[in-house]
Order: sequence, then C-alpha cells, then structure tokens
Amino acid sequence: MSLEVFSDAWARACAVAINDNPSYRAAAVTWEGSILLHIVASDPGSERRVYLDLWRGECREARSGTATDEDAARYILAGDHAAWHQVLTGVTAPIMAIMMGKLRITKGSLAELLPHVESAKQLVVSAASVRASFPGVA
Repeated sequence: MSLEVFSDAWARACAVAINDNPSYRAAAVTWEGSILLHIVASDPGSERRVYLDLWRGECREARSGTATDEDAARYILAGDHAAWHQVLTGVTAPIMAIMMGKLRITKGSLAELLPHVESAKQLVVSAASVRASFPGVA
C-alpha cells in the first residue's frame, strides 16, 4: 500500500524510516532544528506541508504541517509537486534542487544547510524508502 506523499501517515512512516537509517544518524549528528517541507500549488487545496523535528540524528516528530508551523521551523523548503517528486524519487539531490531553483529556501539559508549535504541526502533516502503516491504529478 502506498501513502500519499506529505500526508500525516506518510510523515509518520518517514520518521520511522529516518530513525531506522544508521547513515542518517551518523551524518546528522550535528544537525539541530526543525524543518518544514512545503508543496506549493496554484490551488490552495493542493498545498501540503510536513513538519520534521530533527535533532542530532533523530527524528523526534514528523507529521502533517500547518501554516502556523512556519514560525516554529528553523528551515522551510518549498517547491511544487514536480520538484518534490524529483527530489523524493532520487532524480535530483535536494541541494541541487535548491541551486537549480526547483526548491526554494523560504526560511533559513543555503550557507547554513551546505555543511549538512549528507544529512539531506540520507533524509531523502529514508523518505524514498516509504512507498508513496504523488498526486498532482503527471
């Protein structure tokens, strides 16, 4: 059974995958802070957010996010359905998607994220291990 990407069930499954990934745990030992992943859509009903509370190699919480989570998140990454599909299926690395303008950092800075490239890669590896459907992507 596949879970709809950025749904609450998908977020919770990602938390399990992240916490079961020893490569993420090792790469993210210095990472401290939460991140909000945001699917931006022309139809507000199609927008989705996922809030991840990440701390030193552990995902302490993962769930559907809300607009109010934007205040709590240290970083916000935003992109359309197609961009997130490319990142979450491993077609495009997250940092490369940012550099190419497919994903935007709407809170935080690229300079702060660059030392955590391997952490980001392992987050994607973990998320990609969760069987997902991608509504809004042709």
